[in-house]
Amino acid sequence: MNGVTPLFVFCADLHLEDGAWSTRPGIYGDAYYSFQQIIDYCIAQNLPLIMGGDILEKKQNLARPIAKLCEGLSRLQQKNVRAYYIQGNHEYDRNAPWLSVHPWPIHLHDTGVQFGDACIGVWGLDWLPRGEIQAALQQVPADTDILITHQVWKDFMGTLGRTECELSDVHHVQTVLAGDFHVTKTVEGVNAQGKPVQMLSPGSTAMQDIGETPEKYFFVIGVENNSRKLVFQPVQLKTRRFAYYVVRDLDTLDELCAGKLSADIKKLDGELPAEINKPLIRIKFDKQLPDAYLRLITAIGDSAHVFCDVINDRDTANQVTDRKSGRNDLLSVLAELLPENSVEYGIAVGLLAAEDPGKALDAQFSKFIKDGANAVIEVGSQELGAPSSSSV
Repeated sequence: MNGVTPLFVFCADLHLEDGAWSTRPGIYGDAYYSFQQIIDYCIAQNLPLIMGGDILEKKQNLARPIAKLCEGLSRLQQKNVRAYYIQGNHEYDRNAPWLSVHPWPIHLHDTGVQFGDACIGVWGLDWLPRGEIQAALQQVPADTDILITHQVWKDFMGTLGRTECELSDVHHVQTVLAGDFHVTKTVEGVNAQGKPVQMLSPGSTAMQDIGETPEKYFFVIGVENNSRKLVFQPVQLKTRRFAYYVVRDLDTLDELCAGKLSADIKKLDGELPAEINKPLIRIKFDKQLPDAYLRLITAIGDSAHVFCDVINDRDTANQVTDRKSGRNDLLSVLAELLPENSVEYGIAVGLLAAEDPGKALDAQFSKFIKDGANAVIEVGSQELGAPSSSSV
């Protein structure tokens, strides 16, 4: 960052947990490794860290995510590198924030801090439900330069799902750093005073859904030397390798199964820790292709974690060659029996793809029991990931 004075590092949506997929215990360590890289960077550059919510995946946690969190915070404390945070909806506790288990990080909710010789003012707000967040935004001090939030912003989501606030609700502030949205993105709008406001999302630090983009980042926030002009630099994290294929015809299926998949997977090898070196492969295929699911997972074997699903296009049947025969693989049968956008279809596909179907079934049953016991509706955030565009 030539000509720029760095002020602090910002990240969000770490979702510290063993793995994002409870039915895939072999996909382990992604969130921990990204967190380690962020801590390494802050120590190497002697830059404070601000975490923008959903630092943890759950409100109720096992020991390991908390141990990993405390390990990173202790490393910052040992090097006297400050850490700040707000809460996201995933770990939100109005009375006792999870990060209060460690003495080092400072809770930024409804309070502020200044950075650098330019005295850049930063104000933080925990996740708040609609109504409360609008009231809190009105109370942000007028001299705030950067607002840290974790909300479902209409400016990111558009008309997709329920949102909690929009940039026109923001008072005074002209820069918002946002958690919750799992995509690295910048939007511009107008605040409540009619002034331009920009909002930046660093995105999640590791894939939380197979539909998310695999490229993950954190931000370095700085100012141009001898000024108060803010500068934002994305820094890419090293993450698990990923490939995405769309298979619409039998020739492509034959090519992949004849060796292209194996060759592509070998090219994905990289200098990564052993626990995240096994890549993710996502494949969407025409459900009318004979034995497509069985052929694909057999071709991949144990060389990658594979996610298979059928293409939803209704006109796919017209694109399949005459070599097709009856639909006789399990996913095709499911597509015949259940609507592809139904909850039941999603559960069944997850069981088929699970490394341990028994554990997957137990997890689904536990979730059913838990949902029944917690029938109180809680207003929460929704997250969106942008699918990778690469295909065959």
